[in-house]
Amino acid sequence: MKGSSVARIILGGAFLALALAGAGNVQASVPTQGKGVTVKVGKTPLGSVLVGPNNRTLYMFTKDTKPGESACYDQCAVNWPPLITEGAPVAGAGVNASLLGTITRTNGALQVTYNGMPLYYWSKDKRPGDVGGQNVNGVWFVVNPDGTSNTQKLARVQVAKTALGNVLVGPSGLTLYAFANDKKNESTCYDQCAANWPPLLTDVKPLAEAGVNARLLGTTTRTNGTMQVTYNGMPLYYWVNDKVPGDLLGQGVRGVWFVVAPNGRTITKPAPVGAKVMLGNTGLGNILVAENGMTLYMFAKDTTPGESACYDACAAAWPPLLTEARPQAGEGVDPAKLGTIKRKDGKLQVTYNGMPLYLWVNDKAPGDTTGQNVNGVWFVVNAAGEPVK
Repeated sequence: MKGSSVARIILGGAFLALALAGAGNVQASVPTQGKGVTVKVGKTPLGSVLVGPNNRTLYMFTKDTKPGESACYDQCAVNWPPLITEGAPVAGAGVNASLLGTITRTNGALQVTYNGMPLYYWSKDKRPGDVGGQNVNGVWFVVNPDGTSNTQKLARVQVAKTALGNVLVGPSGLTLYAFANDKKNESTCYDQCAANWPPLLTDVKPLAEAGVNARLLGTTTRTNGTMQVTYNGMPLYYWVNDKVPGDLLGQGVRGVWFVVAPNGRTITKPAPVGAKVMLGNTGLGNILVAENGMTLYMFAKDTTPGESACYDACAAAWPPLLTEARPQAGEGVDPAKLGTIKRKDGKLQVTYNGMPLYLWVNDKAPGDTTGQNVNGVWFVVNAAGEPVK
């Protein structure tokens, strides 16, 4: 009986010690069995940051707001693999052991945390020192050894295939432009000009992605002290009216703004014209119309994704809305829903929410909707991308 009482006292003291230890720490308890991964400090273009046992950069996710939980699962966890451990994580040189901890993921695996933040890799980082996940979607950041997030801007210049050929694009995939009035390594675009043409900024040396000549990348200091990325001595900018990757609406504006090829030269030929889809107010409500105001329709028999079922006599009566480049979205139209398919003759037809769009030969003026419900298979389309029946 006496030994039993002593055992209870020892166990009670142990539980009290655990409770007190956890009172100031929201992280889950650290496992004591199994092999723990080592968290280290590595040198990167963003400075000294946390890296995993394979020396690849680790990141934190700003949407991890609930203590002891990760908000990154399914496809997120494919893109951002969590740092998993079987035992208590080990602090390498420069790492504060008191900031290391773990949480339990929904599958039972233990994910390493630092200063309460779950740690992840970025799937596109391939080598030690890569920091390609920095500031992705504005929510992923590398971690400083003191446990704070490192939010420095890191400009990653990439190459994208567009209607003008391969051109430089920024980290978000939006097209980059050069200003013919700029001097070598000096920007002359400020105030309202910079509002319309936001400069590509960076806090550290910019990174050259595949196809970009790293030797041509540089920076110039703007009058406010920020660093703007240059390529072959040309300061780089976005165009405020470009909304999605592939947009080239800034090409040739006022004869001084041009996209930049990977070889460091500007491309001055005009961009192909993209058809514009807008909202028009008709007797059937606000529906999709072409830039000339004529009503657009979808065909219920277009059931195979990426294909039109309307050719020959059908296409004569229902002319497809064609475009030479990525279609443009008017006010109220979701640019993410706009796309194209290639017709049998190689021409590009505009789609919305995956549905090919057509005009009706018997509509004569803007606002006409005489094609509505013809043969029970032709319908106008609302802004949500749904047929109006």
